[in-house]
Amino acid sequence: MRSGEAVNRGAGDSLSRVAEVSPEVWSVRRSSTRQGKVEIGWRNMSSLGKVSRVKSRKERRAEALKIADACTRLLKERFGARAVYLFGSARGDAPWHSDSDLDLAVEGLSSRELSLAGAELERVVPGWLEVDLVPLERVYPEVRARILGEKQMPENPYLALRTRLEEELIDLDRLDHGLTESLKRVGATPDEFSARALATYLDDLYKSCERICERVAVSLDGGLPEGERWHQAVLQQMGQPGGGGRPPVFDSGLLLKLDEYRRRFDSAHHKFRHRVRHIYGYELEGARVLELAQGAEALVVQVKAAVGIFNQWLEQHSQVVE
Repeated sequence: MRSGEAVNRGAGDSLSRVAEVSPEVWSVRRSSTRQGKVEIGWRNMSSLGKVSRVKSRKERRAEALKIADACTRLLKERFGARAVYLFGSARGDAPWHSDSDLDLAVEGLSSRELSLAGAELERVVPGWLEVDLVPLERVYPEVRARILGEKQMPENPYLALRTRLEEELIDLDRLDHGLTESLKRVGATPDEFSARALATYLDDLYKSCERICERVAVSLDGGLPEGERWHQAVLQQMGQPGGGGRPPVFDSGLLLKLDEYRRRFDSAHHKFRHRVRHIYGYELEGARVLELAQGAEALVVQVKAAVGIFNQWLEQHSQVVE
């Protein structure tokens, strides 16, 4: 598929043909994230253990593309979307891996319509695949340019990774700015509302740092670690040399600081982002959340410096492989 192309392949295929791949009944999990993004995670209600039946990475991507066609038909025909754009790893913007999801940018739907569309998509999307519906009108300019193919990803894999890391740093800057503004409104002792707000910013900030780790691991190290503690493992992986002769991304001191942000909202079975979203506000330690928020600006400076040095290595190494 060409970059920025609206999804219209297989327009004659019916939704039922894709549903035949996974005919069981599915339920939808919906959560709102920043910038109006609706994340839709799917679970097979009749057999939770059937994910292993989906075979190779290549087969998973091929099925994901068929599902993208079906979702596009539904969004256009039933909900009146003007256009739907496939982007992300399914389109080839980044390496497809075992945890890749299906990214669809939708034009012409309100937030409510987008939410209702997500509920309808449960009829055709299997449990191993998550679908992210992004309102095209409300994404950041650089994201929109990438979705529409106005900004081409370099063909050289090292330069492509550098571009993706630079985009993550832009997002990290925005989050840091939002956290700084929030801190100005918080007193010496955050109340429950303030603690929740700061914790959400910290969640997003750490996730942005984790996406940097994920992109390096997928692009150079052959994929993400497996297992329940992969969030911790991928962070530690960035402190070691990796695939393609890459140097460590973060030094030991920065790893310790990042791990402190990860662990603060961790529990035995729920990683940082899950704990922030599901525990009650009064369980958050207001003083500790404030301390972490106040230290975030310095953390971001260190992360940006480390990624900047790593991007210099990517630039130099790209000239070797060209």
